[in-house]
Amino acid sequence: MPRRGKNIYKRKDGRWEARYVKEITCDGKKKYGSVYATSYKEVKVKQQLYILQPNKSHNPISITVSQLIDEWLSSIKNRVKPCTYQKYESVCRNHIICELGLTPVRFISHFTIMNFAEKLSSKSISSKTVNDILIVLGLAFKYCEITYNITSPKINYIKVERKEMRVFSVQEQQILTNYLLHDIDIHKFGILLALFTGMRVGELCALKWEDITERQIIVNKTMMRIKNDNGKTEVKIGPPKSECSNRIIPTPKCLFPLINRFRNTGYVLSNNKLLFTEPRLMQLKFDKMITECNLEKANFHTLRHTFATRCVEAEVDIKTLSELLGHADVKTTLNRYVHSSFELKQKSIEQLEMSLIS
Repeated sequence: MPRRGKNIYKRKDGRWEARYVKEITCDGKKKYGSVYATSYKEVKVKQQLYILQPNKSHNPISITVSQLIDEWLSSIKNRVKPCTYQKYESVCRNHIICELGLTPVRFISHFTIMNFAEKLSSKSISSKTVNDILIVLGLAFKYCEITYNITSPKINYIKVERKEMRVFSVQEQQILTNYLLHDIDIHKFGILLALFTGMRVGELCALKWEDITERQIIVNKTMMRIKNDNGKTEVKIGPPKSECSNRIIPTPKCLFPLINRFRNTGYVLSNNKLLFTEPRLMQLKFDKMITECNLEKANFHTLRHTFATRCVEAEVDIKTLSELLGHADVKTTLNRYVHSSFELKQKSIEQLEMSLIS
């Protein structure tokens, strides 16, 4: 495609195409749109009409980190989930503004951020939390770079040793399953549903009976607890974690009898159209059940990781597993959810032995 001018091209069909920035996402990425015309001059005029003009509220020479943070938070408030905005705002208020707020942005250097990270670490803040704070700071600087043309300082993140996520062994899973099936109630059924589908606890709590058929389970919402304007927390139901988290999971056939037994209307975990069971209550119930099973401590997310591990052991391909889990990127599945269980290691050794013998 012949090019003439910034983001202006002549197409194979003879028309001219010009691209323009139509949106800047909350993480600083640019989304482009296109306009078309029969001549270069005409398409350039159209492009100028559509170019996004950043709303500069401050002087780029004197804007401070605190002013930048306020402006950035305001720009993303209606473009991210409430819980995400709340997290960003909390990080900014509790960590960034109190340390860097009065400093002009143009004076923030790579070394400033290194010293900032070291100071955070000295407060016994975990390396992961320090990185989370630096990520939020980096997003604000990306906004600044696009809006005020101030080059973002380099940010070096702390190397974090990833802890191995707890996964139930086949034997532990069998013990838990037998316990859940004995004198089963709706909450035990919910835990079985999570164990055999890999749903997140918020997705499970937001699930309604109308979302479940004998063929499929539709996951299109989640439940979360966030702060309201009065500073108190309240339960909200909204879209799932990401667009890819909207998914359809085949209904496990082994759960058909239980689905038919408990089927009602409203929320699955309460059998009520208005009342629901929230995630932290499910975690408390799960903790109690784990104790009664005499199993090692585990959180609710262990069910999701166990589901992923059993799928790997059953040789489910990673792409399919990633879609079942609702991940936006297969790398997330590979790096965080593919665990090599003892049973899988043992199977690999046996396969190696067989290949050497034969």
